[in-house]
Amino acid sequence: MRKILFQNRNTIAAFVIISLIIVASCNLFAITLSHTSFVTGTVLLICLLMLAGYQLRKKLSILLIGKTSAWLQFHIFLGLLTSVLFMLHIKMQIPDGLFEFVLFLNYLTVFFSGVAGWILSRRIPHRLLSRGEEVIFERIPLHRRNIHEKVKSLVRESNTSEKAAIPDFYEEHLRTFFEGPRNQLRHILHSERHRHELSQKITALKPFLNPQELAVLQQLTEQIQLKDDLDYQYVFQAIIKLWPFVHVPLTYSLIIFALYHTLAVCAFASTSG
Repeated sequence: MRKILFQNRNTIAAFVIISLIIVASCNLFAITLSHTSFVTGTVLLICLLMLAGYQLRKKLSILLIGKTSAWLQFHIFLGLLTSVLFMLHIKMQIPDGLFEFVLFLNYLTVFFSGVAGWILSRRIPHRLLSRGEEVIFERIPLHRRNIHEKVKSLVRESNTSEKAAIPDFYEEHLRTFFEGPRNQLRHILHSERHRHELSQKITALKPFLNPQELAVLQQLTEQIQLKDDLDYQYVFQAIIKLWPFVHVPLTYSLIIFALYHTLAVCAFASTSG
């Protein structure tokens, strides 16, 4: 976490400075204005629209409107800044009205999903480099099938003796493992318990095998390692791929709610004089 903060030290420093200026300005405006909520709400809505513009910039990357890295840093900075504007807007209180409370929860989910995405985008690439060869996400199912086919071929080759120890071991402990992604939660928690348990079972099998079967078992062990590394790559790449499908729709829903809230407040202000 400290490494992430250090890498974004300029963005965070700018956020702290601007936040202090905004808080001080609101306190000064409060002396002359009866309500500062309209000002903070208007600025907050503008910031939300600008944040949504980051997705448009990514889709229009061919136009070369500034560097993507610069847009990302600005997106992070502006996203953090909205938290200050939001807290000033609600005056550090949980809203009473049902619609306002829904809007309150909507903002919190957008903000914290954004923070989570920021952290994940910094940590996951390093974790992917620590396990196995990097594979394009869309090609992972193909690699998984190739590994499984090789394993089934090895099992068939070993099925020459009457006891059929390796085929039995495959059916009992390995078939499910090789058929699809496994141990996602343990990979996320960086746990290798499943590998240790499987290694113990393999070790317990070795005394009952002849030299030819031991050679096959060694090859199976290598394929287990490859498959487990592939599962590791799959789960973290899937997180990166799926995260925008959570954060982006929530952002658009927040903008819609915020626009409706703004129109309602303006309509009420105009009718009340």
